[in-house]
Amino acid sequence: MYISLSSQNKTWWTHTSLVPTETHDKVSYLINGVNSFQNKTSLISTYLSLEAVNRIPVAKKLAIYFKAGIVGAIFLGSRIAAASIYERNIKSEVSKLLDGAPIWENKFDVPELDKKFFFIDDDNNFEPSLWHHGINSIEKPKLFYKHE
Repeated sequence: MYISLSSQNKTWWTHTSLVPTETHDKVSYLINGVNSFQNKTSLISTYLSLEAVNRIPVAKKLAIYFKAGIVGAIFLGSRIAAASIYERNIKSEVSKLLDGAPIWENKFDVPELDKKFFFIDDDNNFEPSLWHHGINSIEKPKLFYKHE
């Protein structure tokens, strides 16, 4: 997966296939945790908004579609806010993990090692195949990420 990193007031790009497997697994675990955080946040906010529209006297008198609109807006807002907060909180930890990773200025210049040297062969029971082209090297990175 592509990851953007900030250094020297610029955005740089790298790919998790360019780092050791252990680092890749840790970064993937952190990044994939956003769904769990979003689900927990939206569950709590939906419950609280349902309680609010059914217990607050002014909200109790509203029509059902207004209540549904309030609960729906709070649900969507909490999912968006939760993703933003989670990503902001893990950014420094991901940066620490990717210290020393090769970086590129343009996202489209970043090689994906898992796709560069082989492809998943659907004729061979979806096994990786090295026969699809003769690439045996990649362009060397000009910079390596340094966590500030």
